[in-house]
Amino acid sequence: MLEIFDKLKPGEIVLVEYSSKDDPVLFTTEAAKWADAKKYQVLVTDFFNRVELCLKRTKLEIPQCEELKKAKFIEIGYRKISEVNMVGFLRGDRDLSALVSEYRQIFDKMASEKFTVVFLFGIERWNIIRNEEIQLLSVLTTFLGDTRRIAFYIVNRDVLNATSPKALALLEELATTIIEFKKDKRRKLVVTKALNRELEDHEVEL
Repeated sequence: MLEIFDKLKPGEIVLVEYSSKDDPVLFTTEAAKWADAKKYQVLVTDFFNRVELCLKRTKLEIPQCEELKKAKFIEIGYRKISEVNMVGFLRGDRDLSALVSEYRQIFDKMASEKFTVVFLFGIERWNIIRNEEIQLLSVLTTFLGDTRRIAFYIVNRDVLNATSPKALALLEELATTIIEFKKDKRRKLVVTKALNRELEDHEVEL
């Protein structure tokens, strides 16, 4: 996967689409390792405790999940996550503009100190619980082109197709690069859209 990460550009939004039968943990782990090797910091932004699914798997002896515990976390939801390094907790029932303002303060401080790799989990949960997909998309658009970071938006394609198909299409339009989990005989990652033309149609077996 390193050949993909090394060809991404600062300021990008990378949409990572997986199905309910896939586990995005391996991808996230490899991206976090890449960031660590580059001496970048990792910020996990999590909507409505989506990341807890991964962390609970550590109890099933899936060691990849441990990589996420090294990151800094901003949780936007109903409860803090005790196992991780929380740098911000924002209650998910607050007004969106207030959430964005407080999130920006934390993010801008981090991004001004060191190049940041951002993982965003739980967009599909936000859309189901808050029903504000267009408003959220407008917020996400403001981060596009911020060369202090690269962002990976990790989304469950099945859930979005079932609940917010237009939101998925708009996310795909917003993203500069799209990486999809696919399966023929074996599972693989396929780059289906790329800012860097060298990445177009690139495939990596899992």
